[in-house]
Amino acid sequence: MAECGASGSGSSGDSLDKSITLPPDEIFRNLENAKRFAIDIGGSLTKLAYYSTVQHKVARVRSFDHSGKDTEHDHEPPYEISVQEEVTARLHFVKFENTYIEACLDFIKDHLVNTETKVIPATGGGAYKFKDLIEEKLQLKVDKEDVMTCLIKGCNFVLKNIPHEAFMYQKDSDPEFRFQTNHPNIFPYLLVNIGSGVSIVKVRLSSVERVSGGAAVVETEDRFEWIGGSSIGGGTFWGLGALLTKTKKFDELLHLASRGQHTNVDMLVQDIYGGAHETLGLSGNLIASSFGKSATADREFSKEDMAKSLLHMISNDVGQLACLYAKLHCLDRVYFGGFFIRGHPVTMRTITYSINFFSKGEVQALFLRHEGYLGAIGAFLKGAEQDNPNQYSWGENYAGSSGLMSSSPELCPSQRARSGTFDLLEMDRLERPLVNLPLLLDPSSYVPDTVDLTDDALARKYWLTCFEEALDGVVKRAVASQPGSVDAAERAEKFRQKYWDKLQTLRHQPFAYGTLTVRSLLDTREHCLNEFNFPDPYSK
Repeated sequence: MAECGASGSGSSGDSLDKSITLPPDEIFRNLENAKRFAIDIGGSLTKLAYYSTVQHKVARVRSFDHSGKDTEHDHEPPYEISVQEEVTARLHFVKFENTYIEACLDFIKDHLVNTETKVIPATGGGAYKFKDLIEEKLQLKVDKEDVMTCLIKGCNFVLKNIPHEAFMYQKDSDPEFRFQTNHPNIFPYLLVNIGSGVSIVKVRLSSVERVSGGAAVVETEDRFEWIGGSSIGGGTFWGLGALLTKTKKFDELLHLASRGQHTNVDMLVQDIYGGAHETLGLSGNLIASSFGKSATADREFSKEDMAKSLLHMISNDVGQLACLYAKLHCLDRVYFGGFFIRGHPVTMRTITYSINFFSKGEVQALFLRHEGYLGAIGAFLKGAEQDNPNQYSWGENYAGSSGLMSSSPELCPSQRARSGTFDLLEMDRLERPLVNLPLLLDPSSYVPDTVDLTDDALARKYWLTCFEEALDGVVKRAVASQPGSVDAAERAEKFRQKYWDKLQTLRHQPFAYGTLTVRSLLDTREHCLNEFNFPDPYSK
C-alpha cells in the first residue's frame, strides 16, 4: 500500500524515512474534511486518529397509507424513494511504523484544509520523543494524555460499538479465531496490558451523584483501578531474547519462536518422573522448569528453541498472574492487549493455554481485533469530550478498514513483512443510538444469523461464489439507478473492483471482520456501494 524508495529499505528504526509515496485515497482518506486529530506513538508503531465529515447520498423511503383503495387500479405507488445529500461523521484510524512518521506528517500538512482545534491529544511513550516534530509539522499544540486512561476509554469504545470485537484463539481450529457476541453489559472486566512490563487493571461501572440545576442526579460511568502487575513482560522477552539470540528486533524474535521446539530446552515433568505425576495430576508434557535442560546438557541450543522457551516462560507467567487476579476479583472475562500481543498466533496460543490450565477453563482469555488502536481511540475521545461522542453509536466501515490479518509465519508469509504497510480502521456515526431489542428474552445469547460462514467452509465457498456471480448484475443496477449521472459507469467499475477485492480477502481470511455471515457480506457490499455514491441500486 505504500511504495518504499531505496533509503527506506535500509533505514533504522530511529531514522525518519521520507521516501515513501502515499496514495491519499487509500490511506489518509477524506483528509481535506478532517476536523480534529489525536495520536498514539509507541516504541515502533504510530497510530493516528482523526475525525472528518463525509457527504454522501442517502436513499429515503416514504410510505403511503392506501387502506381501502385499489392501488393497482388507481396507479398509486405504495411508497416513494427520494435520494438526499447528507453530511455524517466518520472516525479514521491509521497505523504505521514510526520510520514513516515524518513523511506522514508532511503529507497531512500538505493536504490539511481546515481543523476545528489547535491542540492534538497525544499518548504513548513516543509522544514526548516526537512532540517537537508534531508541533512543527502540524502547527498544533501537543497535549499529552495518560496512557492507561486512553487504553481503557478505547477498550470500552470498541467493546460497545464493534460486534465480534473480542475473540478467543484456538490453535487447532480452522480458522483459529472464535469471536464472541458482544454482551449488553461489558462491565466488569479485567484488562491485562502487556507492554515492557505487565499492568492488570479492573474496569467496572459505578454510580456517581452529581448536582445539576440544584437537584442530585445519579449517573453511571466507567471506573478503573490498577490492581497488580509484573516487571516480567514484553520488555523482558525482548531484552533476554536479544541477549540469548543476538536478535534485536521484536518481530524477528517472535518469528524465531514460531519455528522453535521448547522441549529441547525446557525440562518437562516426564524428564523428572519418567512420565506423568499421577498424585498431583500433572501430565508428562507439562513444563517443570523453563530452560531446565540448559544447566546439564553439554551442547549448544538453537536460537529458535531458546526463543520458544522464553516465550512460553513469559506467557505462562503472565497467564497465571492474570488468572489469579481474575479469580480474586470474581471476574471471568480477561482481555489481553499491548505490543507483546500484536496479533501473533504463538503469543495468543501460549497465553490461552496458560489461562485455561490454571483456571481449569473457568476464565476466558480474550483478545481484541483492534487492540493496537485502543490508545489512539482513547486519546481522540479525551480530546473530543465536549462533543460527547459516546452518546452516539458507531459502526465499522468495512469499505475503509483493513480487517484482522493472520500474522502466522507458516500460514501467511507475505503478512509478516509489515514494513511499509499501513493498517486502517474507519467508523461511521450511525443515525441513531442502537439499543438491544427489549422483547428479547436474553439479548446476550441472541444470534441473528443462522449460518456461521467462518466455521462452515462449504457454505462459505457457496455464498462467496454467489456474491461474486451476482456482482455484474449489481454493477448494472447501480448504473441504471442514476441515469442522469455522467460518471455513474466509472464509479460502478470502482465499486466492482473494491468489492471483488474484499471478497477475495474474505476467501483467504474469513475472520477479517469478525464472524463471517451472509448479513456481513451484504453489509460489506452496501458499504462499498455507499463509498462510490450508490445509496440504493434497486431504488427503481
